[in-house]
Amino acid sequence: MKNATAFFLLFIFSFNLGGSYVIFKIQQHQIRREIIHQIKKGISEKDLTRITVSSENENQLIWKDREEFSYKGTMYDIVHVEILNENTKVYHCISDSQETNLIAKYNKELQKKRKDKNNRTNSVKTVKFLQKINPLPQKEEVAFSNKVIRPNYVYHENYASLSLEISSPPPKQVL
Repeated sequence: MKNATAFFLLFIFSFNLGGSYVIFKIQQHQIRREIIHQIKKGISEKDLTRITVSSENENQLIWKDREEFSYKGTMYDIVHVEILNENTKVYHCISDSQETNLIAKYNKELQKKRKDKNNRTNSVKTVKFLQKINPLPQKEEVAFSNKVIRPNYVYHENYASLSLEISSPPPKQVL
């Protein structure tokens, strides 16, 4: 039972640290499978985006793998390549708007988390929550306040000390 609890807590904490990245990768993989399936089924030429790349604008392409790249903030999957000359290629691509939106959403969440981390809003929320549970002493309750602290129980009224004083004379011996 203890092992199961420890494993569960370990899973929760590790998911908290990297769970959003794992979910992002699973969704990205699923979108890529759908695009590959769509390419295998066949896409008409009118649905494809043509991107002409020469040596001048080649550095604007950010390659993810050999069949996928980002151009001007949009993800594209290559269906086929047409080579015009040694410096110019035309990529016939399908625009991958789902993956573009997914990456944009993930980057936005990362920036939000970094901003939250920098502002320490999470720790402020934690402190406020803890103050609701166990409020900290306010200014009036500090050690140098004018309030008189009264004990819950008065001990000196119920205390009887042991004393050696003789309350009566010793008894007389009778013979």
